[in-house]
Formats: sequence, C-alpha cells, structure tokens
Amino acid sequence: MKTPKKILIATAVVGSFGFGGLAPNVYAAQPQSSILVAQDSDRDGEANEDAKEQQEEAQLQSLAKITAQQAIQAAETAKGGKASSVELENENGNLVYEVTIGQTEVYVDAGNGTVLYTEDQNQENEQNEASRPKSSIQIPNNDGEANDDGKKR
Repeated sequence: MKTPKKILIATAVVGSFGFGGLAPNVYAAQPQSSILVAQDSDRDGEANEDAKEQQEEAQLQSLAKITAQQAIQAAETAKGGKASSVELENENGNLVYEVTIGQTEVYVDAGNGTVLYTEDQNQENEQNEASRPKSSIQIPNNDGEANDDGKKR
C-alpha cells in the first residue's frame, strides 16, 4: 500500500472510532453533572434545614428556665426509672422537656420543672390535647397566627 492510502485509511478509522467514541462520552457526562448538581442542592437543603433546627433549639434553650438535667431529675422522681433521652420541644405552643423513661414520655414544664403529663409510647394518645396542662412558658408561632388551641400569643 502506498503511504497516501495508509493515511487515508488511518484517518477514516480514527475518525470513525474517535468521533463515535467521543459522542457517547459527551452525552453521558451531561446526566452525571446534573445528578451532581441535584446532590449538591440536596446537601444545601439539608444544611439549611440543620441550621434552622439549631437556631430554633438555641432560641428554645434561651427561653427555658430549668436545665435538661433538672427535667430528667423531676421526671425520674415522678415516674421512677432511669431516663434514656431528653429533648427540649415546642409542644403545641408549650415549652417542655420530653423525657423518655422506658416506654413512657414524661413532659416536664421547662419553666418550673413541674411534670405536666405522661404518655405511653405503645398506646394511642387518648387524652385530648386541649385538656392537657399548659406549660408556664408559652411560645408564639413565628407567623403570629394562633396556636392549636386557637389563642394568639
């Protein structure tokens, strides 16, 4: 074979494989980059949500007048047993510590340490929320609208 024919054949072969091989990679790269963007936006959303939760926790903590340890002590004294967890919560506009002892959740007033009520985790909540004792610290909704009981705070 003469050299020009070899060059022509080599160019045709490389062109066929080269361009054919590149095109799928270019198209395949696009969905991958959009997936990465979606993952990044999910991470940003999770980070924003985590930041909001931390901000809300800090706000609630600044309103509480007793510590989590004091709430645990009150719950353990009232219920008997050892607490496995404690969490400061806005429970329908009431600032309470939710202390878990066994299968029971003990709700302690975050203002004065009084045990407000208990709930068994294994049973349906039979007590009407409106009839439950209220915490000494009431938390207004962020939007200024009424809480679950219909009263503005």
